[in-house]
Amino acid sequence: MIACIGEPVSWPRLEAFALDGRDAATKTHLDACPACARCLAEICSDVVALPPLAVPERAPKRRWWLVPAMAFAAAAVILLVLWRRDDETVRGDITRVKGIGDVTLGLVRDGAIRDDATTFLPGDRWKVVVTCPPRANVHVDVVVIDPDGADYPLAPTQLACGNRVVLPGAFALTGTAPNQICIRVGTGELAREPLLPGAPGTACTTVTPE
Repeated sequence: MIACIGEPVSWPRLEAFALDGRDAATKTHLDACPACARCLAEICSDVVALPPLAVPERAPKRRWWLVPAMAFAAAAVILLVLWRRDDETVRGDITRVKGIGDVTLGLVRDGAIRDDATTFLPGDRWKVVVTCPPRANVHVDVVVIDPDGADYPLAPTQLACGNRVVLPGAFALTGTAPNQICIRVGTGELAREPLLPGAPGTACTTVTPE
């Protein structure tokens, strides 16, 4: 396996770059990193990927308040970075773990053979995939939350990081209510305790019945 030259570009950022190619920092990293460039090539060659949505551009209107508003936004970002904790949820399906970096939750719906599906039918089997920086090792536990409580359908797993690493085992969803499929991630063994979506080291995706 080719190792990244530094901090690997996350899979969602690579997918966004494949659509518009406007992220200068990502382009600079890809030009120097064969590992991340190969991941981008896999995304671009995915025959089932949807074509990018063409959005017509509008001519910008000049507004006198734009400059102070941008300055205020920049100051808010700086404060947020200073305040941010080492372990946090960056987005619903991404969590940042101290000593590892961004960890992304992905789902594969076996019944319909779809990646990252958000709906389910009774009898569909689900597998969980995790994307995190190469050379890191993480402990992962899967939790499924529905109105009746929380279930742990898979055994806790320790895995070597990479792009869309598949966790062992599969499970099915039942009922007529939405389910949250979550992962808890850490550098050591994880105690099974009450879990709140959005907690540090936790990433979740909601799936609903069809």
